[in-house]
Amino acid sequence: MEPQAVLDEAVLASLRQLTPPGEADILSEVLRLFLDEVPPRIERLRNALAAGDIQEVHRSAHSLKGSAGNIGAGPMFDVCKQLDERGKAGDRAGCAARSEEHTSELQSRFGISYAVFCLKK
Repeated sequence: MEPQAVLDEAVLASLRQLTPPGEADILSEVLRLFLDEVPPRIERLRNALAAGDIQEVHRSAHSLKGSAGNIGAGPMFDVCKQLDERGKAGDRAGCAARSEEHTSELQSRFGISYAVFCLKK
């Protein structure tokens, strides 16, 4: 099985097509917002996991999942989806058991997404 791309080219292409002629690149703006907003969201998720606040885990993971999906960050989306589902189910033990692994994975996926974004500029 082929590894999943960090950023889905089809999603990037569809975002790029939203830019009207002569206007600022919408893709760049969307990616910049993502890069600005994700680190504090990951920190909020990390804190919720550490505190055992399952409702905030669900809320934060769901929000991050949506953001990752909007820009085509598939691997990051997958990690968020796992946490979102566990949070929604109230699986405090499942969230706690792998909390550091999940947040480290999110941080890593975010860093890789950032690097790919910089290379695509």
